[in-house]
Amino acid sequence: MTTLLGPITRRFLSATQIARSLTRAEVPGEQLDAKRARLLYQSKKRGILENDILLGNFAEENLKKMSEPELKAYDKLINGEHMEWDLFYYLSNKKTPPEDVEKCSVYQKVKKFVDEKRVPRS
Repeated sequence: MTTLLGPITRRFLSATQIARSLTRAEVPGEQLDAKRARLLYQSKKRGILENDILLGNFAEENLKKMSEPELKAYDKLINGEHMEWDLFYYLSNKKTPPEDVEKCSVYQKVKKFVDEKRVPRS
């Protein structure tokens, strides 16, 4: 029984990793329109409502105007190594983003968009 679990587990983990990489990261050879559609969907379905709203609204207004390198940077920003809550905290000024994020021109665009849409507390 143990000998069967090893290969099955490895296959399952490999399939899971492949599926995750196809839905959460850049897809090799992806057409620009498909990339925009994927990023729009991923921006609206983040897993936490706060990011769904912030990134979804940004994506709706900006993805069509973004160049391929900008789309790649946006993909890396939203699907990269940073946790969802960290991304929210960076955008809402609750945490200082790491230097690589802060210097990213696409992050700066998202941040500016979020700051301009922020409703002051009464």
